[in-house]
Amino acid sequence: MENEKLLVTKSNYLVEAGYKLSLNEQRLILFIISQLDGRKPMPKNGDFSISASEFSKTFNLPIKQSYEILDDAASRLYERDIKTFDKKANIRKRFRWVDGVKYWDGEAKVTLSLSRHVAPYLTLLHRQFTTYDLKQITQLKSAYSIRFYELFIQFINSGERFIYLEKLRDLFELTSEYPRFYDFKRRILQPSIDEINKNTDISVDWDVIKKGRTITGLNFIFEKNEHSSLQKKQERCPDTMEMFT
Repeated sequence: MENEKLLVTKSNYLVEAGYKLSLNEQRLILFIISQLDGRKPMPKNGDFSISASEFSKTFNLPIKQSYEILDDAASRLYERDIKTFDKKANIRKRFRWVDGVKYWDGEAKVTLSLSRHVAPYLTLLHRQFTTYDLKQITQLKSAYSIRFYELFIQFINSGERFIYLEKLRDLFELTSEYPRFYDFKRRILQPSIDEINKNTDISVDWDVIKKGRTITGLNFIFEKNEHSSLQKKQERCPDTMEMFT
Protein backbone atom coordinates (compact mmCIF):
# COMPACT_ATOMS: atom_id res chain seq x y z
CA MET A 1 0.00 0.00 0.00
CA GLU A 2 3.13 2.17 0.06
CA ASN A 3 2.65 3.73 -3.41
CA GLU A 4 -0.93 2.67 -4.06
CA LYS A 5 -3.41 5.45 -4.70
CA LEU A 6 -6.39 5.06 -2.38
CA LEU A 7 -9.59 6.25 -4.01
CA VAL A 8 -12.77 7.18 -2.17
CA THR A 9 -15.88 6.44 -4.27
CA LYS A 10 -19.39 7.36 -3.14
CA SER A 11 -22.80 7.56 -4.71
CA ASN A 12 -23.77 11.21 -5.14
CA TYR A 13 -26.80 10.45 -2.97
CA LEU A 14 -24.41 9.67 -0.10
CA VAL A 15 -22.31 12.77 -0.77
CA GLU A 16 -25.49 14.80 -0.35
CA ALA A 17 -26.92 12.84 2.59
CA GLY A 18 -27.44 14.37 6.01
CA TYR A 19 -24.96 13.26 8.64
CA LYS A 20 -22.56 14.61 11.21
CA LEU A 21 -19.22 12.94 11.99
CA SER A 22 -16.19 14.11 13.91
CA LEU A 23 -12.89 14.54 12.07
CA ASN A 24 -11.52 11.14 13.10
CA GLU A 25 -14.84 9.40 12.43
CA GLN A 26 -14.71 10.89 8.92
CA ARG A 27 -11.13 9.73 8.51
CA LEU A 28 -11.97 6.21 9.63
CA ILE A 29 -14.98 5.71 7.37
CA LEU A 30 -13.17 7.25 4.37
CA PHE A 31 -10.17 4.99 4.90
CA ILE A 32 -12.52 1.99 4.89
CA ILE A 33 -14.32 3.22 1.76
CA SER A 34 -10.95 3.59 0.04
CA GLN A 35 -10.48 -0.18 0.44
CA LEU A 36 -13.50 -0.79 -1.81
CA ASP A 37 -13.73 -0.89 -5.58
CA GLY A 38 -16.89 1.07 -6.34
CA ARG A 39 -17.50 -1.01 -9.49
CA LYS A 40 -17.56 -4.32 -7.63
CA PRO A 41 -19.86 -5.92 -5.02
CA MET A 42 -19.26 -5.54 -1.31
CA PRO A 43 -17.10 -8.35 0.17
CA LYS A 44 -19.33 -11.07 1.61
CA ASN A 45 -18.78 -10.35 5.29
CA GLY A 46 -18.47 -6.58 4.87
CA ASP A 47 -15.65 -6.51 7.45
CA PHE A 48 -12.75 -4.10 7.15
CA SER A 49 -9.76 -3.91 9.49
CA ILE A 50 -7.48 -0.95 10.05
CA SER A 51 -4.42 -0.92 12.29
CA ALA A 52 -3.18 1.95 14.40
CA SER A 53 0.01 2.05 12.33
CA GLU A 54 -1.96 2.41 9.06
CA PHE A 55 -4.15 5.11 10.55
CA SER A 56 -1.12 6.94 11.92
CA LYS A 57 0.76 6.84 8.64
CA THR A 58 -2.19 7.82 6.44
CA PHE A 59 -3.25 10.82 8.52
CA ASN A 60 0.16 11.79 9.90
CA LEU A 61 -0.77 11.18 13.54
CA PRO A 62 1.46 10.24 16.50
CA ILE A 63 1.68 6.44 16.60
CA LYS A 64 1.36 6.40 20.40
CA GLN A 65 -2.06 8.07 20.20
CA SER A 66 -3.35 6.33 17.08
CA TYR A 67 -4.94 3.28 18.66
CA GLU A 68 -6.69 5.39 21.28
CA ILE A 69 -7.97 7.69 18.52
CA LEU A 70 -8.97 4.70 16.38
CA ASP A 71 -10.73 2.98 19.29
CA ASP A 72 -12.70 6.11 20.15
CA ALA A 73 -13.61 6.86 16.51
CA ALA A 74 -14.83 3.29 15.94
CA SER A 75 -16.99 3.40 19.08
CA ARG A 76 -18.57 6.70 18.12
CA LEU A 77 -19.04 5.70 14.48
CA TYR A 78 -21.10 2.71 15.62
CA GLU A 79 -23.67 5.18 16.98
CA ARG A 80 -23.79 7.45 13.92
CA ASP A 81 -26.45 7.38 11.25
CA ILE A 82 -27.18 8.77 7.78
CA LYS A 83 -30.34 10.45 6.53
CA THR A 84 -31.34 10.43 2.85
CA PHE A 85 -34.39 11.70 1.02
CA ASP A 86 -35.56 10.35 -2.33
CA LYS A 87 -37.60 13.20 -3.84
CA LYS A 88 -38.94 11.09 -6.71
CA ALA A 89 -40.27 8.35 -4.43
CA ASN A 90 -40.95 10.78 -1.57
CA ILE A 91 -39.16 8.40 0.84
CA ARG A 92 -36.96 9.33 3.77
CA LYS A 93 -34.37 6.81 4.96
CA ARG A 94 -32.24 6.58 8.07
CA PHE A 95 -29.54 3.94 8.55
CA ARG A 96 -26.21 3.30 10.25
CA TRP A 97 -22.74 3.46 8.74
CA VAL A 98 -21.65 0.25 10.52
CA ASP A 99 -23.48 -2.50 12.36
CA GLY A 100 -20.54 -4.14 14.14
CA VAL A 101 -17.16 -3.26 15.65
CA LYS A 102 -14.36 -5.52 16.93
CA TYR A 103 -11.46 -4.24 19.04
CA TRP A 104 -8.14 -6.10 18.80
CA ASP A 105 -6.34 -4.69 21.84
CA GLY A 106 -3.34 -6.98 21.53
CA GLU A 107 -2.88 -6.09 17.86
CA ALA A 108 -3.79 -2.39 18.03
CA LYS A 109 -6.44 -2.57 15.33
CA VAL A 110 -10.19 -2.41 14.88
CA THR A 111 -12.54 -4.22 12.51
CA LEU A 112 -15.76 -2.57 11.36
CA SER A 113 -18.67 -4.19 9.53
CA LEU A 114 -20.27 -1.84 7.04
CA SER A 115 -24.05 -1.75 7.23
CA ARG A 116 -25.94 -3.58 4.47
CA HIS A 117 -27.95 -0.39 4.02
CA VAL A 118 -24.90 1.73 3.19
CA ALA A 119 -23.47 -0.84 0.74
CA PRO A 120 -25.59 0.27 -2.27
CA TYR A 121 -24.11 3.76 -1.94
CA LEU A 122 -20.53 2.46 -2.11
CA THR A 123 -20.48 -0.51 -4.48
CA LEU A 124 -21.71 -1.51 -7.95
CA LEU A 125 -21.71 2.17 -8.93
CA HIS A 126 -21.84 2.80 -12.67
CA ARG A 127 -23.28 6.31 -12.77
CA GLN A 128 -23.93 9.30 -10.52
CA PHE A 129 -20.94 8.83 -8.25
CA THR A 130 -17.95 10.86 -7.11
CA THR A 131 -14.36 9.65 -6.78
CA TYR A 132 -11.32 11.37 -5.30
CA ASP A 133 -7.87 10.54 -3.95
CA LEU A 134 -7.91 9.95 -0.18
CA LYS A 135 -4.62 11.87 0.08
CA GLN A 136 -6.43 15.08 -0.78
CA ILE A 137 -8.23 15.19 2.56
CA THR A 138 -5.56 13.75 4.87
CA GLN A 139 -4.22 17.22 5.76
CA LEU A 140 -7.64 18.67 6.54
CA LYS A 141 -8.27 19.22 10.25
CA SER A 142 -12.02 19.81 10.13
CA ALA A 143 -14.82 17.38 9.33
CA TYR A 144 -16.66 20.26 7.66
CA SER A 145 -13.71 20.88 5.34
CA ILE A 146 -13.95 17.28 4.18
CA ARG A 147 -17.68 17.58 3.52
CA PHE A 148 -17.19 20.80 1.56
CA TYR A 149 -14.38 19.21 -0.46
CA GLU A 150 -16.68 16.34 -1.49
CA LEU A 151 -19.47 18.73 -2.45
CA PHE A 152 -17.05 20.66 -4.68
CA ILE A 153 -15.21 17.74 -6.26
CA GLN A 154 -18.61 16.31 -7.22
CA PHE A 155 -19.01 19.27 -9.61
CA ILE A 156 -15.35 19.82 -10.56
CA ASN A 157 -16.11 19.49 -14.29
CA SER A 158 -18.47 22.48 -14.22
CA GLY A 159 -16.37 24.42 -11.68
CA GLU A 160 -19.39 26.04 -10.08
CA ARG A 161 -22.05 25.08 -7.57
CA PHE A 162 -24.95 26.88 -5.90
CA ILE A 163 -26.21 25.49 -2.59
CA TYR A 164 -29.17 26.80 -0.63
CA LEU A 165 -28.09 27.77 2.88
CA GLU A 166 -30.93 25.75 4.37
CA LYS A 167 -29.85 22.65 2.45
CA LEU A 168 -26.25 23.11 3.56
CA ARG A 169 -27.34 23.24 7.19
CA ASP A 170 -29.38 20.06 6.66
CA LEU A 171 -26.42 18.21 5.09
CA PHE A 172 -24.15 19.14 7.99
CA GLU A 173 -26.93 18.71 10.58
CA LEU A 174 -26.47 22.29 11.78
CA THR A 175 -30.11 23.34 11.65
CA SER A 176 -30.07 24.83 15.15
CA GLU A 177 -26.39 25.82 15.48
CA TYR A 178 -24.97 29.16 14.33
CA PRO A 179 -28.35 30.66 13.36
CA ARG A 180 -26.67 33.95 12.41
CA PHE A 181 -24.87 33.72 9.07
CA TYR A 182 -22.00 35.75 10.52
CA ASP A 183 -21.31 32.97 13.03
CA PHE A 184 -21.79 30.20 10.44
CA LYS A 185 -19.33 31.95 8.15
CA ARG A 186 -16.78 32.56 10.92
CA ARG A 187 -16.92 29.11 12.53
CA ILE A 188 -17.72 26.76 9.63
CA LEU A 189 -17.63 28.22 6.14
CA GLN A 190 -14.53 30.40 5.91
CA PRO A 191 -12.19 28.11 7.91
CA SER A 192 -13.23 25.19 5.68
CA ILE A 193 -12.61 27.11 2.46
CA ASP A 194 -9.25 28.35 3.74
CA GLU A 195 -8.20 24.80 4.62
CA ILE A 196 -9.27 23.43 1.24
CA ASN A 197 -7.40 26.18 -0.61
CA LYS A 198 -4.25 25.56 1.39
CA ASN A 199 -4.19 21.76 1.64
CA THR A 200 -5.97 20.20 -1.34
CA ASP A 201 -5.83 20.15 -5.12
CA ILE A 202 -8.66 22.65 -5.68
CA SER A 203 -9.00 26.41 -5.23
CA VAL A 204 -12.35 27.79 -4.11
CA ASP A 205 -13.99 31.21 -4.04
CA TRP A 206 -17.53 31.96 -2.92
CA ASP A 207 -20.19 34.62 -2.66
CA VAL A 208 -23.59 34.96 -1.00
CA ILE A 209 -26.87 34.95 -2.92
CA LYS A 210 -29.62 37.11 -1.44
CA LYS A 211 -33.36 37.49 -1.78
CA GLY A 212 -33.90 41.04 -0.73
CA ARG A 213 -31.75 41.46 2.35
CA THR A 214 -31.90 37.78 3.33
CA ILE A 215 -29.06 35.39 2.46
CA THR A 216 -30.67 32.37 0.80
CA GLY A 217 -27.68 30.51 -0.57
CA LEU A 218 -24.03 30.38 -1.48
CA ASN A 219 -22.41 30.23 -4.90
CA PHE A 220 -19.03 28.52 -5.10
CA ILE A 221 -16.49 28.79 -7.92
CA PHE A 222 -13.65 26.26 -7.92
CA GLU A 223 -10.96 24.76 -10.10
CA LYS A 224 -8.08 22.33 -9.93
CA ASN A 225 -5.06 23.86 -8.24
CA GLU A 226 -2.02 22.24 -9.80
CA HIS A 227 0.32 24.32 -7.66
CA SER A 228 -1.00 23.37 -4.21
CA SER A 229 1.51 22.35 -1.55
CA LEU A 230 0.06 18.85 -1.44
CA GLN A 231 0.20 18.57 -5.20
CA LYS A 232 3.92 19.25 -5.18
CA LYS A 233 4.52 16.44 -2.70
CA GLN A 234 2.83 13.66 -4.64
CA GLU A 235 3.03 12.39 -8.18
CA ARG A 236 -0.32 12.16 -9.82
CA CYS A 237 -1.36 9.30 -12.07
CA PRO A 238 -2.52 10.84 -15.39
CA ASP A 239 -4.66 7.82 -16.23
CA THR A 240 -6.81 7.97 -13.10
CA MET A 241 -10.19 9.69 -13.45
CA GLU A 242 -11.13 11.54 -10.29
CA MET A 243 -14.82 12.31 -10.67
CA PHE A 244 -17.82 10.87 -12.46
CA THR A 245 -21.35 12.19 -12.38
